Amino acid sequence: MAQVLIHDLTFAYEGSYVNVFEHISLTLDTCWRLGLVGRNGRGKTTFLRLLAGGLSYRGNIDMPLVPVYFPLNMEDPAGLSIDGIRSIAAHTPEWRLLRELNLLQVDESALYRPYETLSKGEQTKVQLAALFAREDGYPLIDEPTNHLDIQGREAVSGYLRGKDGFLLVSHDRAFLNHCVDHVLSINRKDVTVRKGDYETFRRDMERQNQHERDENQRLQKEIRRLTESARRTAQWSQAVEKSKRGIDRSGGGACDKGYIGARSADMMKRSLHTKQQRERALEEKSSLLKNVEKVGELRLSPLIHHSKTLVEVRDAQVRYGDRVICDRLSLTLRRGERLAITGKNGTGKSSILRSICGLSTALRGDISMAGGLRISYVSQDTDTLRGFLKAYMETWGLDETLFKTVLRNMDFDREQFDKDLRDISEGQKKKILLATSLCQQAHLYVWDEPLNYMDILSRVQVEKLLLDAKPAMLLVEHDRAFLDRVCTGTVELHPVTP
Repeated sequence: MAQVLIHDLTFAYEGSYVNVFEHISLTLDTCWRLGLVGRNGRGKTTFLRLLAGGLSYRGNIDMPLVPVYFPLNMEDPAGLSIDGIRSIAAHTPEWRLLRELNLLQVDESALYRPYETLSKGEQTKVQLAALFAREDGYPLIDEPTNHLDIQGREAVSGYLRGKDGFLLVSHDRAFLNHCVDHVLSINRKDVTVRKGDYETFRRDMERQNQHERDENQRLQKEIRRLTESARRTAQWSQAVEKSKRGIDRSGGGACDKGYIGARSADMMKRSLHTKQQRERALEEKSSLLKNVEKVGELRLSPLIHHSKTLVEVRDAQVRYGDRVICDRLSLTLRRGERLAITGKNGTGKSSILRSICGLSTALRGDISMAGGLRISYVSQDTDTLRGFLKAYMETWGLDETLFKTVLRNMDFDREQFDKDLRDISEGQKKKILLATSLCQQAHLYVWDEPLNYMDILSRVQVEKLLLDAKPAMLLVEHDRAFLDRVCTGTVELHPVTP
């Protein structure tokens, strides 16, 4: 059984004074279906790049197989797909590529079409087929679900479940639960490995964290008791010192200095013992809660519209020029409802949201909107984020204190505040877009794939927020666990058959 051996790994980006990883040692079996999780900005992609040999570091990484990284950088998107993936499958027989494509439910013709003409889901699957067609490779898979619809995620998770040996970064809980058998977690203070799927990992971590919370509470009580005991001992010692100087305010005459001396020595021993107990308790307490994630509370105050029905679409189409991609669409959104628009990639989900927000004319038909409706929109595209946060806040008219508080509650590090927005992680960019929407009062919140790149704890935060605030919402999202918990209804789109 081949193993990846990591010893004393330390890494920091050039110009940074903060180590991303510090003295990390791990042993990973290359036959594990290993899921890599952690909050945004913890270094998951960096860890994959270190294993792939793309970064300089201190320590040692012994990689027995050839690391192959997803996603590929396709140098010529206009070229044939098979030519573009040859960088990782140069000596792989074509029949193996065709076999993997078949397992991923992709027609073999995709290999012989220009890569840029493939759908995002097809591009993902073609690259994964190339990764697993190699017999000497160790796949390092960085967030493959971002361009997959729900059906595509189910197909890929089923495909990965049939494989042995990969390291996968994903924030989709249902996806992880279906295809991994070990979880590698980048925590606040260390990196750990646990056997089992994500749900097993989550339960184990929560049990451990609850045990540490309970122990921390017990030690806090013990420290308070010992501190009070030390205070009483100090008061008695002061009284003894006065007695040694012959001061007796009781009117009972001279003091027995021998007795007082013995009592004083005894109290000194007890005081020393109490001090040692308190120091041990403090030391034990300092080792607790190091990996308990601090999850802040998010708030949303939606406006209440006087109309019960906010949006109604009847017998509509999604058209791109003369091409109809979705037909006979009808939906009704009322106050307090959270409606998900689902369907395969390419059925016009984002175009529907953009049209309702007045940003597109692709949706045609009988469309009625409540008068004076205020909408807050989150785009799936983060490419517009550039420059510095201060300028961004001024552009959007955001209250700086409120906006930064929301970001901090989403585990957005303060050191990110001073960076060019182009240089922060995709997950952190998504948090900026979401925080912007949370700072806006609106009758209707329209979110297009809001969870892409977002870590699992942040997804759970947003779930709780929406369940508590109950805003009116239209959204497109492919995280099935999130949709099952949050949405009051769904509208499924079906592609128009040519």
